[in-house]
Amino acid sequence: MTPPRARRPQVPMEQRRAELTEVALRVMAREGAWALTTRALAKEADVPHGSVHYAFSSKAEIVRSVITADTDSAVQIFGGVDVDGASPGETLGRAFTAYLDRLIADPQTELVLQELTLMAVRDPELAALMAESSIGYGASLGKLLATLAEQTGRTWDAPLPVIVEQLLGLLFGTTQAWLLHRDDERLRCALADAARLYGARLEQVAE
Repeated sequence: MTPPRARRPQVPMEQRRAELTEVALRVMAREGAWALTTRALAKEADVPHGSVHYAFSSKAEIVRSVITADTDSAVQIFGGVDVDGASPGETLGRAFTAYLDRLIADPQTELVLQELTLMAVRDPELAALMAESSIGYGASLGKLLATLAEQTGRTWDAPLPVIVEQLLGLLFGTTQAWLLHRDDERLRCALADAARLYGARLEQVAE
């Protein structure tokens, strides 16, 4: 006879959701983003299947939590960059370095997010979730760029949303390439040069 499962101590819902989000990311990192199911999550977390549904109403809500955690991390990175006493290029370099440090320390999370992005092309519900993430990334980066313009008393040589879109494409594309070649120095050199070039686009245009 199988012994009864020991009763788990009650934990606050937010803590439970955070714990399950970490486990969901672990499942996707190991088996691929497409492998996540509520049952797989329950098995990995060693909790009853009903506990997962109590914390999250659907698989989409679990994925949303994973994406939100990543977006919040990016907001902290771009929002935490020290802009005092540095040129625009140096400031962008600091932001890119912080982004790269996180990437290199935890490449599996980025791999999951890249997989989710590709899956979103054929999944309207997932596409909406990824669009929310893109808005969050863009808002935090746009705020940093606006601060640089204000501090230098200059303007960007293109509308701010255009600069943001270009930089996000640069970051995500370069990141995807790194996931294949894993050459850290090549990655850092590429984004350091990009920071210098984009910083000059602000420095060269007076109001």
